[in-house]
Amino acid sequence: MGLREAFASVIASPDRLVPVLRDDPGQVQARFGLSDTELAVLAGVDADSYAFMAEESGAKRRIHLAVGVPRTVEELTEHHPQVIDAFLTTTTLSEDPDDPMGVVRACEQLLAFGGLPPATADFGRFELDQYLLLGDAVAAEACRPAPFARLPDATGIPLALSPAVRVATYGHDVTDPGAPVALPREEVTVLLQRIWDAPLRAYRIGAGTGLLLARCDGTRTGPEAARAAGLPQSQALELLDQLMSADIVRPVAAIAHQLRPTA
Repeated sequence: MGLREAFASVIASPDRLVPVLRDDPGQVQARFGLSDTELAVLAGVDADSYAFMAEESGAKRRIHLAVGVPRTVEELTEHHPQVIDAFLTTTTLSEDPDDPMGVVRACEQLLAFGGLPPATADFGRFELDQYLLLGDAVAAEACRPAPFARLPDATGIPLALSPAVRVATYGHDVTDPGAPVALPREEVTVLLQRIWDAPLRAYRIGAGTGLLLARCDGTRTGPEAARAAGLPQSQALELLDQLMSADIVRPVAAIAHQLRPTA
C-alpha cells in the first residue's frame, strides 16, 4: 500500500480515520507504509476537506450505481437504506484504466459489500450482467442482422454461443415478476440475448439446455456437444436446431465471418 491507498481510505471513512491521523499518525504511517513526507502530505489536508471529498465521492459512486444496477439501488434505498449508506461512507473507488467511467467497478464493489441481502446481491449481478452485455462492442456487432446460411443439420460443424448471448446462474429467481423484492430462493439459469434494435431478452432455461449450451464451446460439433452434456443425441440435435434458429447458437464459421474486420 501507499499514499494513494491511504488517501482513499481516509476519504472513505473520514469520521474514523481523521482523528487517528491527528492523534496517532504513526499508526496510519505503519498501516500504509508511508514515508515521513507522505505522512505529512496526508496530514496536511484538514478534516473539512476530507469530509467534502467523502461526500463528493459518495455522490459520484451513487450515480455510477444508478447507471449499472438502477433497480438494485432503488431496492436498497427503499428497503435497506443502512446498507447502501454504509457502503457509500466506508468505501471509495480506485481508478481503473479499463473502466474509466467507474460504473463496473462501483457495481462490483457494491455486490461484494458485506451486509448486502443475498437476494438483492443476486439481482444486482443479474442487472450488471445485462449492463455488461449491452456495453459489449463485439456483442453489438454480432447482433446486427446478418443471417448466415441455414444448415440441414448440426452434425459436422463446431458450434458456439453467439457473442450476443450470455448464460449465468443465480441463487434466486431473478426473473420473478416481483423482482427485485422478495425473490424466491431457487437456483436458476438465465439466458441473456442482445437483439438488434430491440430490448435485451432475459429468460430462464432448463438444466438440460444449460448443459448443452455450456458444451457448445467452439470445438465440439452437435453430436459431440450432446454426448458431453449426457443428453440423448436426437433430442439434443433437435434442441440445437431450435437454438440455431433463435440465433443463440451459431456455427463457428458464421461467427468468424460476421466479426471479420472489413477493409
